[in-house]
Amino acid sequence: FDLFLSLDFVSIGLLGSARFLDFVPRTAGAGGRSEPKRGSRQELANHKQGAAAAREASASSAELAELDGAREPDERDANFLVLRLYEALNFGDARRAQELLAPDLEWWFHGPPAHQHMMRLLTGADRGKARFLFVPRSVEAFGSTVIAEGTDDSRQLYWVHAWTVGPDGVITQLREYFNTDLTVTRLSASAAKNTAISSSAAPAPAKPKCLWQSRRADSAHKSLPGLVLAI
Repeated sequence: FDLFLSLDFVSIGLLGSARFLDFVPRTAGAGGRSEPKRGSRQELANHKQGAAAAREASASSAELAELDGAREPDERDANFLVLRLYEALNFGDARRAQELLAPDLEWWFHGPPAHQHMMRLLTGADRGKARFLFVPRSVEAFGSTVIAEGTDDSRQLYWVHAWTVGPDGVITQLREYFNTDLTVTRLSASAAKNTAISSSAAPAPAKPKCLWQSRRADSAHKSLPGLVLAI
């Protein structure tokens, strides 16, 4: 809400800042009568046209600024969406969870089959006090992908979820990892471009950019299978 309010104030300020004079000076002619200065109408028309162009430029700048500002909260909105889903699932609120998920949610799992707890929660097979509670330790968004990780120390379990948020604001995909170390990477377009320009021979492949890695407290003395997710 703060974002929309600030944009409204910016828009009002821009609309109220464009002003121009609606009169031109008059000079005395023969007989002491004041006559319009030659070319004053044309000057006024040019002035009005210039002011109109300035207003259009200001409006265009405001629109661009609004678009640039609108890109930033996307990741924050995605984070908030995923946190709301965990809250709904942990409280057993099926209606709220359904509102946040696409009806054809794509689910992918890696880990021991006995720990497919999220699937059982989403299908209603896991209910009551004995159901698995997902309490994320960290939630980070990278574009439309939201990475959440957590642990269940009593069961010695470590989990990672990679959620995909669609353009309509609902979750369309889940990649779930149990007792698996995950690395999330993205190939840098600028790195690939620089490599291609600087190398006259066959260019070396651009290195993927590491966005996120599992952060387990017991990683120093406990080894888990590792996977790489490229987004």
